Amino acid sequence: FKLLCPSYNLVAHGNPCEQCSSGQFRHVMSVGCYSGRPGATALLAAEAYIHKWLQTYQTCVDQFLAPSRFVKTKLVEHGWDAGKIEVLPHFQKVPMQYSPGVAADAPILYFGRLSPEKGLVDLLHAMQRLPHIRLRIAGEGPQRAELVAMVENLGLANVEFIGRVGRVVLDDEISASRFTVFPSRAYETFGKSILESYAWGRAVVASDLGSRRELIQDGETGMLFRTGDIDHLVEVISFLDRHPRLAREMGEAGRALVLEKYTPEKHYLDLMRLYESLTPQRGAGASTRVFPVKQMPLRIAFIGGRGVMSKYSGIETYYEEVGGRLAAMGHQVTVYCRSYFTAPQNKHHGMRLVRLPTVRSKHLETAIHTLLSTIHAMFNNCDIVHYHALGPALFSFLPRLVGKKTVVTVQGLDWKRKKWGRLAVAVLRLGERAAVEFPNATMSVSRTLQEHYRSRHEVETAYVPNGTTIRKRHPPWQLERWGLVPRRYILFLGRFSPEKNCDLLIEAYKKLNTSVKLVLAGGSSYSDAFATKLRHHGDARISMLDWVSGEELDELLTNAALFVLPSDIEGLSLALLDAMGAGVCVLASDIPENLEVVEGAGFTFKCGDVADLRRMLAMLISDPLMRKAAERTAQQRIREKYLWTQITREIEQIYRKVLQPGTGDVATVEGNETGEQAA
Repeated sequence: FKLLCPSYNLVAHGNPCEQCSSGQFRHVMSVGCYSGRPGATALLAAEAYIHKWLQTYQTCVDQFLAPSRFVKTKLVEHGWDAGKIEVLPHFQKVPMQYSPGVAADAPILYFGRLSPEKGLVDLLHAMQRLPHIRLRIAGEGPQRAELVAMVENLGLANVEFIGRVGRVVLDDEISASRFTVFPSRAYETFGKSILESYAWGRAVVASDLGSRRELIQDGETGMLFRTGDIDHLVEVISFLDRHPRLAREMGEAGRALVLEKYTPEKHYLDLMRLYESLTPQRGAGASTRVFPVKQMPLRIAFIGGRGVMSKYSGIETYYEEVGGRLAAMGHQVTVYCRSYFTAPQNKHHGMRLVRLPTVRSKHLETAIHTLLSTIHAMFNNCDIVHYHALGPALFSFLPRLVGKKTVVTVQGLDWKRKKWGRLAVAVLRLGERAAVEFPNATMSVSRTLQEHYRSRHEVETAYVPNGTTIRKRHPPWQLERWGLVPRRYILFLGRFSPEKNCDLLIEAYKKLNTSVKLVLAGGSSYSDAFATKLRHHGDARISMLDWVSGEELDELLTNAALFVLPSDIEGLSLALLDAMGAGVCVLASDIPENLEVVEGAGFTFKCGDVADLRRMLAMLISDPLMRKAAERTAQQRIREKYLWTQITREIEQIYRKVLQPGTGDVATVEGNETGEQAA
């Protein structure tokens, strides 16, 4: 196969130019954007026309690699096949140690080529109005003499050219700067200098054009200014100069972004997957192959949850996040849904939906739907049937009778929930044992659950936690409708059931003298009497909301001052992970399942202790700096351990191990190895 990584600068005389994008390459001669002699320019245009007429790139290239979504968008915009273009960003090594703080009089830095399209004339005009800020310029290029003369003519004593420097010296320059500035007027294919700045924990100021919008999260990892607008550039540099702490926080967020998305390891894995997808299957006589052949897609069925499109509980969220990602990876995912819960449609996020009826009953609903789904799956073309929770685990032996493999994910010890009577508790206790006796593999979502099975049942389950995504702060569009102000409310998110201890939270909150509101958003699960009792506590300071989802959920979550989880039973709370991924300070009860997530990245209180909960609420409400520090730590914890993308890959690995001939049951053999990788 053949790959091509296109360059897409689209620049002429220091400004963006797209005159040749429609295939009219003669403009290269009239515009004069190529610096070579006229004969060389004519030859360049002729070569482009020949390749166009022969369709060289369409017929000879299997895949194009674009370093940014911007480049792909431009290529598609100008007639290229989107299906043959993959976005593969450049990577950046990150130093193990760096200095977050710098001296108060530290300079700002530009490094790169000195040429018209880089916008340095705009930067020098801006520096004329910022005499108290020093600028160092590293690099060489055809515009150097012009820029040096301009500095002299404008009398800029605050600008210094240091010329071309080596890698070590450049790293020192970045580390010693307050932030870096890239005022380019041209489309940049990627912007590697931005990642280099982030790697050393430095915020970036850049023109709002092309791929820079992908790399710079405006207001979080740096700031964008309107291209060519010197007034705006002066305003942005002045703002970061006046707020050094914010500049440092942006730099730290940029460094975290590189660690999440732009490491050499991630680039290598993504490139290898691309190679594998393009490598044809070799014949039996082939002696060697350079790259591994792409593995066959899996056929997986999910059973146990209510369905999709409405994240009522952790299982439905699991379906959306893991099932959708597995489908995007090319696997065939079938989700068994309850007819009343999921809208009548055949597909959702690439997953096939099978809607089956059930009885709306607290004790029979899950059992009847699981049985019907199991019978359907037994005679369906799936390889693996994946059950979720203890009750459905009781049915996980049935597909094995017809040669299918089964997997169970234990989301928690459901028999501990206060809503169940004696008979239900007894059945769920049987489900606890069935979860490791019946399936080919068992996954536990927390270390606490894994240890429970190890000590009580002498079985080693695979540790694969629940996950979340990193959420950006949403503008407060809906909050006003709810009567809320950003960063001025405490949030609980989840089911209104007795084990969540929402009544404890309300009692502790009412003992506070604060204008910060309390918001409880969620619904009941056959606990309507308890939910109704909670709603009676509502007053001017306490808001009770129904289930929220989508953008409304993101807005409610990311604008909270504090997230509180007072429960006495959990498996691994998805709401807690979501809050941490949204960069919200969290306060949780000190049960083991919460401690393994929160410890060192949030705060806890003594479970069931109203006085201790009130004390912690008062302390965190009164100390925004403490909350701010916890927010950054919490989000970093999520990046390191709890992102759905990595978790989905771990689940895929377990599926493949289960399907390997002769491996037997992997729940007791290889679970710990997989768990360590997921952690």
